[in-house]
Amino acid sequence: MTSTSIRAEAAFAFGGTSSAWTAVPSAAGLPAELRAEVAAAIDEQPVAARAVVRRLLGATVAALASGDRRAWTSAREVEETARVGSALAAAGALPDPLLVLVGRLTAWAVERAAGARPGTSGVLKDVVRVGHAVTRGLAGGFHRHARSRTASPLAGEQLASALLAGQPVPGAAACYQVLAVLGGLDRLPPLGGVAVARGSAGYLLVPEADPGRGPELAAKLRETLPETVWVAPHWARAAEVPAAAAAAGDVVALAVASDAPAGVHRLEDFAVEYAAMRHVSVETELRRLIAPVLAGPGLAETLRAFLRADGNRTRAAQALIVHRSTLDYRLKRIAQLTGHDPVKPAGMQVLAVAMTTSRAAAVRARFAAVADPR
Repeated sequence: MTSTSIRAEAAFAFGGTSSAWTAVPSAAGLPAELRAEVAAAIDEQPVAARAVVRRLLGATVAALASGDRRAWTSAREVEETARVGSALAAAGALPDPLLVLVGRLTAWAVERAAGARPGTSGVLKDVVRVGHAVTRGLAGGFHRHARSRTASPLAGEQLASALLAGQPVPGAAACYQVLAVLGGLDRLPPLGGVAVARGSAGYLLVPEADPGRGPELAAKLRETLPETVWVAPHWARAAEVPAAAAAAGDVVALAVASDAPAGVHRLEDFAVEYAAMRHVSVETELRRLIAPVLAGPGLAETLRAFLRADGNRTRAAQALIVHRSTLDYRLKRIAQLTGHDPVKPAGMQVLAVAMTTSRAAAVRARFAAVADPR
């Protein structure tokens, strides 16, 4: 066996065999840009596939750098490469980014070999053969795993989780009404679809070709659940289920954060807040703006009461059981801290959006945990 083959097998060995391989030291000779891409490719993998990808990339770089194609001809190495592809499929990841990276590593190795030993076409061919072997093994293992799943379609919570993760699912419907639900949930009734819940948050995915039936299905779902439940529907094609779930979850989060009553809510009910929350820079600025109010004693409670009273100071003071002058003092303090006067319509609107989007973050995190329980 060649020295490169030995290195390749060591790379595929269990991670504890060599602490050096864990850090992919074979990448040390790569240009800085490629080293960064290798590190990023490992970090971006699902946790379940990260170790095998790290070992594969280490072995790939070693084999490409040596230009010895014999490092990738043994049945063990071919099968191990395919297993990485299968691991990616099982973890719900796509092989495409790794295939592109292997192509870039191969191109680097070709240029390196040509520059070091001009005219040695045999070495160049071996480098290319290594690159081809790795990409064929990865793609083959990925598609082999995908084909093995087609014989046993997923059902119930497994199907819902796979769709929410954006995985290709055998037997999935073409379109779904995705309903985000928050409340006292023991379980979600399927109502002809599939459901998954984590604690008080969950999603129901109902096969539905008509985008307009979302509110009807949401109302039907609410009839089977406790009264203190918030529901938001969002229609999507199967491939767009993750985005639809995030949108529906955001609507529920905004409904709860704005003290809206339990019930069925739609995106258009919170258009401004939704747009703000979907732009990271805007949300960050709003969070910075409202932070002093959330930290100040009694200020957040005062602002919420004032907003619930639609700017009526008398009603807000009564709800807080404080004197009107106390309320006025707190409102002035809010204006001083934020630069936006809640008594004025424009200031009240800005502060309302800031307060709602900030409070929505916690509920948003619950839905993210349902869609991606890792």
